[in-house]
Amino acid sequence: MSDSARKYLDERIFILNIIELCVLIFRGPDPEGWAGIIQSGLPELLNRAPEDSAHLTDSVLHLQESLKFSDNASSLEAAYVSLFISASGGVPAPLYESCHQEGKARTMGNSALAMRSRLEQAGLEVSLESNEPPDHLSIELEYLYHLLSTGWANGDPDLIRQGADFAETVMQPWVHRFRDRLAGSEPHPVFLSAADLVLVVLDHSLLLPVSS
Repeated sequence: MSDSARKYLDERIFILNIIELCVLIFRGPDPEGWAGIIQSGLPELLNRAPEDSAHLTDSVLHLQESLKFSDNASSLEAAYVSLFISASGGVPAPLYESCHQEGKARTMGNSALAMRSRLEQAGLEVSLESNEPPDHLSIELEYLYHLLSTGWANGDPDLIRQGADFAETVMQPWVHRFRDRLAGSEPHPVFLSAADLVLVVLDHSLLLPVSS
C-alpha cells in the first residue's frame, strides 16, 4: 500500500471512530459508559489520530478538555436528561431532525418518515430503545457510518457519494440549528463540544476523495 493510500485509510478509520463516539454520546451513556469514554475511549482515539488530521484532532481534544468540567459520570447523565429528554419549560434541544426544520417542527414529521425510508432501503433497523423516531441524531450518524464504512471498504463510489450528500444536504443544516439551540440553553460543555465535533466530521467527510 502506498503512503498516500495508507494516509487516506488511517483518516477514514479515524472519522469512523469519531462517528462511533458521537453516536454513543448522543444516545446518552449511563455512568459506566461515560467512565469508559473518559478513561479509555478518548485517550485511545487520540492515540490513533493521523498526523494530517489537525482539525479533527483539535475537536476531539476540545471534547476531552470539556470533560474536566464534569464532577462525575452521574452528573453527565443528569445533564443529558435535562437537555434532551425532560425539562421544565420544555426540552431546549431535541435530538430529532423533525424538531429543527425551518417550518413547523414536530416529532415524527416528514424528516422522520424520510429517514425511515432510507433505513429500510439500506436494510437497517433502528437500534435505539423506547421506539425512538428514526431521525434521532444517533440514528442518522449510524446511517452515515454505514454508508461511509461500506463504501470505503468495498470501493463503492456511489455509496461514498451518498454518504457525502447525506452529510451535506440532510445533516449539516439541521445539526447547525440543533447546535445553536443547544448553545443558547447553557448546556454542559461536553454536549456543546460533541455537537461541534459532529459538525466538523460532517464537513470533513466531504473533503475525502471518492477513489482510494
